[in-house]
Amino acid sequence: MAKIPVRLLDLMRQTEDPHVINLAAGIPSSDFLPLEALKGAMEGEMASRAREMFSYHRPEGAGILREAICDYLKVRGIGVTADQVLVTTGCTGALASIMSTVLKKGDTVVCEAPAYYGQLELLKAIGVKFRTVATGVGQEPDPAKWQKAILAKPKPKLLVITSTLSNPSGATLREEWRPKLLEICKKAGVPILEDDIYGDLLGRGRPKPIRAFDDGSTVLYVTSFSKTVAPGLRIGFALPGKWMDAAADRQCRQTIHGGVPPEYVTASFLRSGRMDSHLEMLQSVYGKRRELAGGILSRELPEGVRADDPRGGYMLWVRGGRPGIMDEVAKQCLSKGVAVVGGGIFFANPPKEACFRLNCARATPEDLARGVGIFCEVFRSVLSRKK
Repeated sequence: MAKIPVRLLDLMRQTEDPHVINLAAGIPSSDFLPLEALKGAMEGEMASRAREMFSYHRPEGAGILREAICDYLKVRGIGVTADQVLVTTGCTGALASIMSTVLKKGDTVVCEAPAYYGQLELLKAIGVKFRTVATGVGQEPDPAKWQKAILAKPKPKLLVITSTLSNPSGATLREEWRPKLLEICKKAGVPILEDDIYGDLLGRGRPKPIRAFDDGSTVLYVTSFSKTVAPGLRIGFALPGKWMDAAADRQCRQTIHGGVPPEYVTASFLRSGRMDSHLEMLQSVYGKRRELAGGILSRELPEGVRADDPRGGYMLWVRGGRPGIMDEVAKQCLSKGVAVVGGGIFFANPPKEACFRLNCARATPEDLARGVGIFCEVFRSVLSRKK
C-alpha cells in the first residue's frame, strides 16, 4: 500500500493533543501571548469603533491596519503606502494570494531545498515545476548559485525564498547578498516572493528584508503576525506590487474580506508601542529553549548527526543518516508520546539524508528536555539497527 504523505492538515490536527509532546508543528507557545495588551486593544476598539468593527470593509483590509503596517514596515527599511498593502488571512493567505495570481500550471519556480512545506503544498496544488537551490545554516548559497538556477531554461516565473530564519533549515541570507540577488532577478525579469514571517525573531542581527532594497517592481513581500503577536488573530499581509489589483480581486471573490475585529485589534496593538518589548521577550525565551534543546542534541545525537543552530527563532534542523529511517523514527517517537516530523515534506525532491525539524517553543522546558531526549534515544536505536 502506498504511503500517505504527511500534510499540513495532519500536523495542525496534532496541536491540541494533551497526551503528546509536540515537537512537530512549527507553532509558537500560547504561554507568551501579549494577552493583557490584546485585551486592552479589544476593549478600546469596542468602545470607540464597534460599528465599524462588525461591518463590511474593503477587501484589501481595514485602512487603520494598513496604515499601522506602513509604520511597522518603515522601521524595517520598507517604505510603502496603505494602498500597496493587502491584508490576508495569515501568511498562508498571503502566499496563496500571490502564488495563485502570478503562477499557472506548468510554470517553473526556483525555491530553497529544504523549504516550508506549506509553500510546497500551495505550489504543488498549482502544478508548477521545481528548480531547487540547496541551503542550510552556514551553507547559505551565494547569489552566484541562485543566478545559475534563475538563468537556466526554461525561464522561471518566480523565485520563492524565506530570507531570514528559513523554515525549516534556519538559514538566513546575508544582508550584503540581498541587493545582489535582487539585481540578478531584476535583470532576468524574474520576480522574488519573499516570505519574512520569522524575521522579527532573529533579534538585533536582523538584516533588512530584500524588499527594502527594491521599489516593489521585483520583490513581492509576505509576512504575518502569527509567530510574533498571536496566531489566532490570523493577520498576515502582502505587498503584491503590480499584481495588487489582481490579488485583491481574487481575494474578494474568495472571502469578500478578512475578519475585521482582529484587524482592528492588531492595528491597536501595533500603535501601542509594545511590539519591540514583546519581541525582545520572545527572542530571549526562545533563545533559552533552543539552548536547552541544542545542548541535549549535541550530547545525545548519534555520531555523524548534527543539529544546526540558526541563532534565532524557535526551531532546530537535525540532519544525518540514511533518509529511509525518517518514518520509523517518527513512528517510534509518537508511540512514546513525542511528535516529530521527518524532513521529507520540506523537499520538492527526496532528501539525500535523514532530517527532522524540532519545535522548541511549544513544549514546557521540562517536556522539551524529555521529548528531545526520547527523540535522540529513538534516533540512536533506529540508526544502529539500520546499519
